[in-house]
Amino acid sequence: MTSIVHQTDLAQTIDLAAERARYDECAKKLLTYKAVAAWILKSCTKEFSQYSVKFICENCLKGNIEVSNRTVHQDQPDYTGTLDGNERIDSLNSEANAIREQTVYYDIRFRAYIPDNAEPVQLIINLEIQLNDTPGYPLVTRGFYYCARMISEQYGTGEHYEKLQKVYSIWICPDPAKKRRNGIFRYHTVQDTVLGKPYESPNSYDLMEVVIVNLGDADKESDLEILDLLNTLFSLSISPETKKARLQDDFGIAMTEKFESEVQDMCNLGKALVEQGIEQGIEQGVEQGVKQKNLSLAKMMLKDKEPIDKIKKYTGFATDKLEEIAKSMGMTFTA
Repeated sequence: MTSIVHQTDLAQTIDLAAERARYDECAKKLLTYKAVAAWILKSCTKEFSQYSVKFICENCLKGNIEVSNRTVHQDQPDYTGTLDGNERIDSLNSEANAIREQTVYYDIRFRAYIPDNAEPVQLIINLEIQLNDTPGYPLVTRGFYYCARMISEQYGTGEHYEKLQKVYSIWICPDPAKKRRNGIFRYHTVQDTVLGKPYESPNSYDLMEVVIVNLGDADKESDLEILDLLNTLFSLSISPETKKARLQDDFGIAMTEKFESEVQDMCNLGKALVEQGIEQGIEQGVEQGVKQKNLSLAKMMLKDKEPIDKIKKYTGFATDKLEEIAKSMGMTFTA
C-alpha cells in the first residue's frame, strides 16, 4: 500500500515562497528588455508619451541591465518592423543608502534620455513588481519614499539643486483586488496658487512621480495597449505559445531565443504557483473538514458523558481543548 506523505504548513510555505521568489526574479528580467520598457515609458510618463515605442527603443534607452536582489520591505505607436527582443537597458546602482537610513534595494532602475534638448535631460526610472496586493500600507506612500531617496542621492557636490533630475517610481501589480483591476494611477506634485500670479515652471517642482499600474484579465481587451501588453506578459492562464504570438503580433516584440526562454520560464513558474496554491487550498480544506467533524464528535460524546480517555482517543483533542469545548456548551468538565 502506497502511503501519501503530506508536507507540513511550514514546508508548503517555504516551497511556495521559493517559487514566488523565482517568479519575481523572472518577471523583473522581462521588464529590463528595451522592447517592454519602451512601452511602459510611452504609456506611463508624460515626457515620452509623444514618441513612438520604436523611437524610444532606438534613441532613449541604452545597453545592458542587471536585475537587483530585493531585500526591502514623437508620434503614435509605430509597429513598422519589430522591436529588438535581445537588448536590455543600462542599470543604475540598485542600492541606495545614507547615514542613519535603511538600505533599500530597487527592483530595477535605469536612465531614460529625452531627445531634442539643448542640454542632456534624463529621467531616472524605477520599476517595481508588487506581487502582494495587501502589503499593509498604501503602495503610493512607499513609491514616494523611493522617489525621495532617488532625489536625495543626486545631491553630490555643491548646491546645484537646479540640476536635480526628475524621478519616476512605477509599480506594476499583476494581481490587484478585483475592484482595482485594469487601472493606471499617477501621483505627482502640482502648484496650488493661494494668492498672486504663478511664476515657477512645473520643471522646477514636479520632480517626482509615482505610477501604479493595476493589471487585470488577459482574456479581456482593455482601453489601453500597455495594460493589454502587461496583462499578456504576466498572465497565468495564457499558454506560452499564445503569449509569445501576441507579444510579437500585437506589440511588435521580436521573440529572440533568450526573451522567448524567459517568457517560457515565467509561464512555467506561474503555473507551478497556481497548482501549489490549489493543492495547498485542498489540503487546508480537508484538514479543516476533519477538525470540524472531530469537534462535532467531541460535543456529542461529551453530551453523552463518555469517558474522557475515549473522547481523546476518537477525536485527537487534548484535555485542555475538551475543557474549552465543554465550557462553550455550558457543561462542567471533569478530567
